[in-house]
Amino acid sequence: MEQYFLETDQCQLKVYSINPAQSHTAILFLHGGPGSGAMALMGLPAFQLLSQNFHCLYFDQRGCGDSIYDLKKGLSIEQITSDVLHVIQDSLQRFHIQKFYLWGGSFGGYLACLCLEKFHNELSGIILSSPAITFHRQQALSFYQAMQSQYNQRLGENHFLQSISLSPEDFFKQDDVREFIFSVNNPSHSLQHICAMSDWFFQHHFHNFFTHLSLPLLIMQGEDDPICQYQYIDNEVSHLKNREYHLYENCGHEIFCDCKEDFVKTITEFIRRNEQC
Repeated sequence: MEQYFLETDQCQLKVYSINPAQSHTAILFLHGGPGSGAMALMGLPAFQLLSQNFHCLYFDQRGCGDSIYDLKKGLSIEQITSDVLHVIQDSLQRFHIQKFYLWGGSFGGYLACLCLEKFHNELSGIILSSPAITFHRQQALSFYQAMQSQYNQRLGENHFLQSISLSPEDFFKQDDVREFIFSVNNPSHSLQHICAMSDWFFQHHFHNFFTHLSLPLLIMQGEDDPICQYQYIDNEVSHLKNREYHLYENCGHEIFCDCKEDFVKTITEFIRRNEQC
């Protein structure tokens, strides 16, 4: 494995390159969390299996792992999508990759969709695994409400709990909430990242996004996913012809763990079919 840093706006991004001998076809994996870092994926068996056949690239997103960034400054859509584009463009030049696929899981799927709203010419296809995306404001608010139990456990103090009835934007603007979230007393990197993105995270929706997508698309979703409800994706893509959609029974949020063999096989076959086109 090769590791290196890329200089970008106010941050050095830590990149990991595995099996560049397979550089004809590469996959850039966008980790979730948000805030988990690339290492959370790289050591899992499913991703190790994929690296046997493909050049696998990862990077610690801004403010994660070794990509040091002050999250109190906030995270904009332009920043995080530009980071991904910077890694892609550098990889294409550095390794002379011919086919480049973008994979996003959970929040990484959200980030991948944001990227496709900004650019797509560099990509050969998109793979989404349990993407944490919503298609209407009410779905985003339902997602926020479902996560409130975790916020309650993290925040604890009564004055925080009184504020949690506010909209997500107003809640994360509270000075005392922000002070706690960005303090050493809060162990949740995910909560810090959501706070840093809170002015837009719950307002950005992807209704009809897949209808206009021209790239080859693979979506994998677990039927028992407690975080990203399969019904949201199902309603948006089940009627479309320009996509490959797999809904797995007895499978939760982490398809790469719950259905490891199917996960690897489905991605491999999707890429091989597109290489023949």
